[in-house]
Amino acid sequence: MAESTRLLRAAAAAVLLAATGSTAAAPTEACRLKGIDREVQCGRISVAEDPDRPEGRRIEIHYAVVPALARVRGLEPVYVFAGGPGQSARRVAGQVQPLFARLNARRDIVYIDQRGTGASNALACDSRQPAASLAETLDAERLAARTRECLRKLGAANDLRQYATWIAVGDVDAVRAALGHERINLWGASYGTRSALEYLRQFPQRVRSMVLDGVAPPDMALPASFGIDAAASLNGLIDGCARDPACNSRYPALGPAVEGLLASAAGEGLKTTVTHPLTGTPESVRIDRATLASVLRVPLYSPPLAALLPHALAEAARSNLTPLLAVAASITSSVAENFAEGMHFAVVCAEDLPRVDATARAAVAATRFGASFLRVYDETCAAVPRREVPAAFYKLSDADVPVLVLSGGVDPATPPRHGERVAKELKRASHVIAPQLAHGVSMHGCAPELVSGFIRQAGTEGLDLECLRRLPAPKFFAPPTGEGRPR
Repeated sequence: MAESTRLLRAAAAAVLLAATGSTAAAPTEACRLKGIDREVQCGRISVAEDPDRPEGRRIEIHYAVVPALARVRGLEPVYVFAGGPGQSARRVAGQVQPLFARLNARRDIVYIDQRGTGASNALACDSRQPAASLAETLDAERLAARTRECLRKLGAANDLRQYATWIAVGDVDAVRAALGHERINLWGASYGTRSALEYLRQFPQRVRSMVLDGVAPPDMALPASFGIDAAASLNGLIDGCARDPACNSRYPALGPAVEGLLASAAGEGLKTTVTHPLTGTPESVRIDRATLASVLRVPLYSPPLAALLPHALAEAARSNLTPLLAVAASITSSVAENFAEGMHFAVVCAEDLPRVDATARAAVAATRFGASFLRVYDETCAAVPRREVPAAFYKLSDADVPVLVLSGGVDPATPPRHGERVAKELKRASHVIAPQLAHGVSMHGCAPELVSGFIRQAGTEGLDLECLRRLPAPKFFAPPTGEGRPR
C-alpha cells in the first residue's frame, strides 16, 4: 500500500510540474508572517485528503517562502518542519527565522503548514478560548472531556485517519515539486524531526542535508516517553539542587517535597486559594495528580524556568501554589496559541499509543509522575479512528545523507538517549549534546553558527562540535533574604 501511494504522489507531482514547467515555481503572492519584517511569498496546493482516493475530498496545503536576499541565488533551500505534533510551521516562522539569517542570504527558507495545522485544514479545538476561571483551566477531567467532544466533531467533518506523519510528508514533496526544487535541506525540531526522518525515508534522493533538533524518532511511543523522560529530567533537577550548596541549603528536602505534593494531589487533591497568574484575582482551586504532573513537567522545557522550580516547589509545600502555576503558565499560554489538538491526537493515537506495551506501562507507572500522561491518551484515543501504519515507517533511512543531531542534556521530552540511538542508526550522522540546555538547542549559544555551517557545507568538517558543551547552567533562583526556606 505504501509503494502504490508513493507512485500516485510521484505521478501527481509529475503532472503538476508538466503543467507549470520543470523549473517554474508554483504561483505565489506577497504576504506577511508574524515576526518577519519583510514580505514573503505564500502559496498553496490542493491534495487528496486520502492519498488512496485521489478522486475524493481535497484539502489545501499552505506554505510560505522567505526568498533569498542575494540577486544570485540557486542554492538548495531549507525546509522547516515544526513540532507538536500540532504546530503550524508558518506561525513559528518569526521565532525561528533568525536561526537562518545567514543562510537566507542565498537560500530560500520554506515553511509548510503540515496537513491538519495552521492554514492547512487545521484540526483545532476551541481550547484557545479563555476559561471562565482558573479552576476550569486546571480541571483535567473537564479539559479531557472537551477534547474528546472536539475530536468527535472534527471526525464528523474530516477523515482523521489521513493525518499521520507518513501521509503528510507526501504533501511536503508535492510542495517541493511545485516550487521546482530538485534537492532540499531539512531542519526539524521535536516532532518535526520525526517528519523530517520520514521524508528522508520516502524521498532520500531529494535531501541534501538534515538537522534534527531534539529527536522524536518514530518508535519512541510518545505517551510512555512523556512520563519516563519528564521524570528523569525532574530527578536531574532535584539532584542538581542537592549538589548546589546554596540551593541545597535553602531546599534541603526538595525530593520529599515533590513526593508529598504528588501524594496529596493523588488523594483529595490540592485545595488552596491561588492568585491567577494573568488576572491577579484570587481563586479557590483543586489540583489533582494528573494536573500537578503537567504543571511540574512544563517548566522543565526551559532551564531558566526550571531554575525557579525549587523555590516554587518549596512555596507549594507551604500551600502557596501561585509561583508554581505562574511558572507553568508562562509557557503553556504561548504554546496553546499554535496547537491543533485534532492533528496531535491523529498522529499520536495512530503512531505511538499502539506501541506502548506492558513493559512500557510498568516503566511509566514506576516514575514519580506515574501513568497520568499515558491515561489521558488511553481515554482520548478511544475517540480517534486510525489506519494501519506501514511497518517501514518505524525504520530509519539508510540514505547516504549528512545529518546533524542536536540534543539538550536536560530535555524532558526528547533527551539525548533518543538522539544517540538515531545517530547510530543513520549512515552519516553527528550527535552534539548541549548538557545544560533542554528542549530546543538551535537558537542558543553557538548553535546558530553550527547549524548554518553544517547546512552550507553539508557536513561537519571544521566545525566546533564541542562549543555547546561550554554553555553554563543557569543559577538556581535565590529569593530575597529570609524567604523561601520550607517551614
